[in-house]
Amino acid sequence: MKKTTVFILSIALLFSCNKDPKDECTTNVTSLSTTYKITAYTYKPTPTSPEQDYFVILFPDACDRDNNLTLSTNGTYVITDAGMVCTPSGADNGLWTFNGNSMTIDGDPTVIESFNCQTLVISFADFMTTGDKMKITLVKQ
Repeated sequence: MKKTTVFILSIALLFSCNKDPKDECTTNVTSLSTTYKITAYTYKPTPTSPEQDYFVILFPDACDRDNNLTLSTNGTYVITDAGMVCTPSGADNGLWTFNGNSMTIDGDPTVIESFNCQTLVISFADFMTTGDKMKITLVKQ
């Protein structure tokens, strides 16, 4: 009886630890293609520097800090001047591609730092000077 109970508990534990395949996040054009709110810009002038919050520096007007970015499966993107609208509008559009753990946005290469199908973090190396890094955090809407 003891062996049967241990066996049943072992099987139950094994199945309870298995992830549901629909919960897994695969990084590809389809999973990346959605609308995001841009929530953070951080900057490191050198690899050993601490990260600095650059959101307010790059976008001093509050109307620019609530925009959405929509990545489409056809390789286009649109920035929508959402929430508080700026004058002139902060809307924009362009092209993007995906390859492995990187994206190219309007010809500029980025690295996908992380992606969990809800939050996408990308970085641009040598953004303003050699050795620096700009990181952008986007949250799915």
